[in-house]
Amino acid sequence: MAGKREENPAGSSNNLRGDVLRVLGVLKVATAEQIQQISAPHLSYRHTDKPTPSKRKQARTASHTGALSDLRKHGLAENGRAAPGRGHAAQPHPDGIEGRRSRAGAAGGGDG
Repeated sequence: MAGKREENPAGSSNNLRGDVLRVLGVLKVATAEQIQQISAPHLSYRHTDKPTPSKRKQARTASHTGALSDLRKHGLAENGRAAPGRGHAAQPHPDGIEGRRSRAGAAGGGDG
């Protein structure tokens, strides 16, 4: 399986995952489109050659959607409820990074 990304199967970068976590840290709940508009507003002007608004939105938010997918895999984000006309929202996992650290410490036996 050479070349296959096992840690982040959606292929997101550290920078993209960081952007998503920063936005979710402030807003608590956001759609992939809202995350894109806040963290990378310059992307709103790209993909204007796509035939439909849906295709344009999908192209703009694909990288942040992948980052959300990878964060869900690691237990750092989860799906929220769908808002009418807005798509599914993402939110930070209730335990967050601290909860993941304490679970890992309990499973690994700690430092001693």
